Amino acid sequence: MQEWKRYALVVCAAVCGTAAACLVLVAVFMDLEAADRLGSVMGAVAGLAGLAVSVWALAGSRHLSVEARDGAVASGGHVGRVISGHRNEAASPPATPLHSPPASSIVRASGAGSTAAAGDIGEIITGDGNRS
Repeated sequence: MQEWKRYALVVCAAVCGTAAACLVLVAVFMDLEAADRLGSVMGAVAGLAGLAVSVWALAGSRHLSVEARDGAVASGGHVGRVISGHRNEAASPPATPLHSPPASSIVRASGAGSTAAAGDIGEIITGDGNRS
């Protein structure tokens, strides 16, 4: 877990524990009606905070769109080997991709023999009657 996430988790747990202790103290030393009103307000604030965090997380997430047409190959990640065409022979093992992070959120390939990937591509063999 990243350090800032661990810190945020500890702070959130501390705030929630403090709020629960305050509600218990209000219920014991004041009255149950005041604790009920305070709990309602705190619940509404917590709900709005949760909504804000959800919207923030959705806005920061990347959606990947992958589209391949007419005999093309498209991948949302890394590709070790792509072989397209007729009568191709591949004797060697596929190349190992470098695993760099995806560079784009949209990957499109159209047309026979075309290839597109959001990550690394180790090897592409296109055409007819190739040997590798």
